[in-house]
Amino acid sequence: KSGDGVNLSTTTLYGAYNRLVSNKSPSLICLQDEDKFTVSTDKGNGDLTYPVGLITADEVALAGGVHNRINKLYYLYTGQTYWTMSPYNFHSSHSAASVWHVTSSGTFDASWTSFADGVRPVVNLSSDTLITFGGGTFSNPYVVALGTT
Repeated sequence: KSGDGVNLSTTTLYGAYNRLVSNKSPSLICLQDEDKFTVSTDKGNGDLTYPVGLITADEVALAGGVHNRINKLYYLYTGQTYWTMSPYNFHSSHSAASVWHVTSSGTFDASWTSFADGVRPVVNLSSDTLITFGGGTFSNPYVVALGTT
């Protein structure tokens, strides 16, 4: 959104800040090819060995997280604080970075990266993934078909 993330005279605000704070319009579309972390180079950069990453701030917002609001009623609330992979800002006067996180109280906001919190891994499935059985609950999870459909 603004700044370059390096210059200490200007605070840098990253894209998720604009989407989630200013416009309130989360998105799952990655506009920069070098930021599309994938196993193959067909749809991204091919930098991953395994198709597992950390949850993004936009994914939290789409599930019910709202910036600076407490919400304990959506499935991503766990009662524990965890980081997303989405940067919030680089604050010039503090020479420190902030990253989006969900707090133990259910607030969705940002915090300095100097804190030790948990992470939430995710596996994203394509829309043509075949679910063989299961109901998507803890006691009856979805089972997906291996290989391509």
